[in-house]
Parts: sequence; structure tokens; C-alpha cells
Amino acid sequence: MLTIPLLHATYNFNVKDHSFSALAGHSYQKIFLQGRGWSINKFPVGQIEPIYNPAIGQELTLANNKPSGYALINELQSFFSRVNYSYQNKYLATVNFRMDGSSKFGANNKYGYFPSFSLGWRITEEDFMKNSPFSNLKLRAGWGQTGNQEIPSKITQPLFTSTVSSTTSYPLAATGAYPAGTIYSRLANPDIQWEVSTQTNVGLDFGLLKGKLNGSVDYFRKISNNILLEVIPADPVQPAGTFWTNVKDMTITNSGLEVELDYRSSTRSGLKYGFGGNVAFLNNVVEKSPYSVIQSGSASGSGLTSATINGYINNQPIGTFFLKEWTGLDANGLSTFRDVDGDGIISDKDRVALGTALPKVIYAFFGNLEYKGFDLVVNFNGVSGNKIYDNTANASFYKLKLSKNVNTTPEAIALAKESVNNAAPVSSRYLKDGAYMRLNNLALGYSFDTRSKPIGKWISGLRLSVTGQNLFVVTQYNGYDPEVNADRTINGISSYGIDMLSYPKARSVVFGLNLTF
Repeated sequence: MLTIPLLHATYNFNVKDHSFSALAGHSYQKIFLQGRGWSINKFPVGQIEPIYNPAIGQELTLANNKPSGYALINELQSFFSRVNYSYQNKYLATVNFRMDGSSKFGANNKYGYFPSFSLGWRITEEDFMKNSPFSNLKLRAGWGQTGNQEIPSKITQPLFTSTVSSTTSYPLAATGAYPAGTIYSRLANPDIQWEVSTQTNVGLDFGLLKGKLNGSVDYFRKISNNILLEVIPADPVQPAGTFWTNVKDMTITNSGLEVELDYRSSTRSGLKYGFGGNVAFLNNVVEKSPYSVIQSGSASGSGLTSATINGYINNQPIGTFFLKEWTGLDANGLSTFRDVDGDGIISDKDRVALGTALPKVIYAFFGNLEYKGFDLVVNFNGVSGNKIYDNTANASFYKLKLSKNVNTTPEAIALAKESVNNAAPVSSRYLKDGAYMRLNNLALGYSFDTRSKPIGKWISGLRLSVTGQNLFVVTQYNGYDPEVNADRTINGISSYGIDMLSYPKARSVVFGLNLTF
């Protein structure tokens, strides 16, 4: 990766109570990615690993060891400017403008234009607030646009494939052999352009109790349009089964409320303490999608090939689980599912939206104490309102596995009347509550006052500490860890909230000794 440093110039000036600051700049990045691969087969078994002596490989044929590789160049260029204004340190304004260009887009739309502005009012600087209980009170608001260029390189350009096939060339008259033929694998699309996110936010910062209690309240609303997606073409006469494009009318809206509080104080005896936390209430929705469902989240496991778990669905959040609803077992011990359309046949037409992987509430809280050399810090975090699809259980922990003498887990034998011949397709049976609260960090330490000790001549600081991380998790999820998201992306469409053989977070306890000489 080659990056040319940022170039910018700033000019500041004041006119009585008015303060101005102007900035203009330019940045450029050129990113070169390269990968190479080759192989050798049939190494004899020995005491030395073949990686240290690849020459002992016994097979090096072009058919089985064809070299592979790739190389690509991406360029990103930006022009930007900003103007800050302040009047008596009470009224604040900022205006920004960016022009970003990316080589990932076609010649018609390489550049995107992204303005933004913000306003602020320091209410506590007003004369009528001199005797108020507030140590700080600031109202702020902002609006702005940003661009997204996260698409594969070169997809706006045509792609050709040369093959030897009866479908791409005519046979030679003399021999009947087929020469190499060239066909389109992808049509050019120079009209692809930046995905744009427009965000509005309004916030209030406040301080009370002579600065001991501080907090903020923020409302935000972010709307993404011109969504970049890899979709199936409406016209069946296409050289490729999918193509990248901007879905013009489709929007993804993310809105919510964030609240943060922080209290810090001390006593005459030397005790210092503080506690606080933050919470965010989130709402996400997909609207005006021209597709009934955009599938994402591929399932893994025997019998689950080509099955999908998530979907982008109108009037539902991204990461929505789009599944058949499991209703229990019949008299023969086989699974039954809700017949949504009432046609008497259980099929993909009976799939319904059954919750989302995105949490509705995200929170964290903390506390700290300091007293005569001792200090204690504790941090919790958690989420609620979200679901997790346990693909691990779906693929491995069901009763049919008992007949093969594998994976005798509590989940596999939970239903006594279930038949050992019962299949386990993707369904709401393996959809579980993903809420949790985790003790993320707990640290206890003691700092010795070496100045009053004889060792103070040689050691100026001595501290002992013990820190625990991920000490416990409160959750109803019975997988390894509820804080999980295996990447099960389909055609560039991100998946969320799928657990497939995910490794749990480690629990650790670390003892520390710090000496300062």
C-alpha cells in the first residue's frame, strides 16, 4: 500500500468577537494488492516438516500444481475544505465539503460530493445562566453526507473468459477439435456510483453538581440510499448470473437515541469514586426494496447446502432471520412447520421474518474506586433485543447424529419423542435469544508509597495488580459465546448473528508487578 501524505493549509483570523478558521486540503492513496500461490504434492513422512524442505515433494505437475495469483490497483483521491466560526464562544458553526474520487467506479461517476455542517450553542455562556445549577449546557445539531465505495475492484469494467468448449467456438473442419473461444463473463457498467449515507443528529451536553455529574443525550437518524448490492439481473439474457449495481429507490434507515452519564466525586478521607454508563436504543429498517427478499447468511453442514438464514426484507431490519417456523413434532417424531400460505405444502414460500441479529439496546456501565493506594475498576457491557442462529447445533447437535454415535449432547436428546430419522433443516428451531451481560474487565491494584520506605532510594514506584477479563457472562444462549458473528456472506451481502463453530472469547486473569527506578 502506497500512501501520499495529506496536504492541507489552515488560515485563522479574528474580527472582534468573531473567530474564523478555514482549512483546505488534498489526499491521495494508491493501493497495490498482490497475491501468489503455488504448490508441491506427495511429501514423504519424516521428522522434518515439509515446509522447511519443499524440494522433497514428489509431484510437481502443471495439472495439480498450476501457479495462481492476482494483482490489482485501487486509487482514492480526496479534496476537502472546512470553515469554523465562533461568536463570543457561545455560537458555533462548522461547514465541511468533500469531493472523493475512487478508481472502483466507472468513468461516468468516479467522484462523489459530500457536504456537512454543524451548529452549537453554549447555553451556559449566556448571562441568564450565571446562577443556574448547570456547570455545562450545550445544544448541538448536525447534518452531513458520507460515501461508501466498498465494492470489488474492476466490477465496472467488462470481463472476458477464454475457454475451449462447444458453446463458445466452432470446431475446426479438419480435426473436429474446438479452438479457444472468448465470451463475456461480465458486462461493463460505468454508471455505478457512490452509495450515500445522510445523517442528522441533535444532541445536548450537560453538567450538574459543580461538574461532578456529566452526561449527554443524542438523537440520530442515518439514511443510506443508492445502495451498492450484487443482485440477480431482471433480464435473463445476461452473461453472468449476478451483477453489481446501485439499487436506486432502496433505503436503509438507522435511527436511535444515545444517553451517557458519568459521576465522579471524592470525600475528605481521600476516597475517590466514580460510576456511569451509556445506553443506545436502536431502530433499523429496510424500505422500498424492489426485491421480496435479498438472501444472505449461507448455512453450513450436511443437508444444509444452498440454504440461507438472513434476508434483507422490506419494513424489516437488516440481519432479519428469514426462516420456516418450527412448530414441534408430529406423532412420528418428525418436525412440523407453520404452513403460512395454507397450500398444504411446506416450502420456501412459508418462510417468515422472525427477528433480527441487530440488538435493539446496547449498553455499558462502569465503576471505579481509589483509596490510600488501592484502586478498583470494573466494566460491564451487554445487548438485548437480538437473535442468534445456532448453525453449529443445526449442523451437529440433533437426534439423527445419535444413530451415527456422534455428538450426544443435551440438545440432541432434549425431546424424548423425536425420531432418530428426523432431519434438521434451517428453521426457527435453532433461532435463540442473543441477549447478554458480560463482566468485561475487573482490575484491582495497590501502589506502594516507596518514598517513606528504605527502598525509595532505589525504587520510585511499586505497584501490584490483578486483572480479570471476561470473568462471566449472563445469557440464555447455550452456545459457546453470544457475542458472535461468523462471516456467512453471500455474493457480497453481509450476514449477521450466525454462530458456526465460533471460538469463544478467552477468560483470563493477569497478575502484574510494575517497578519504576
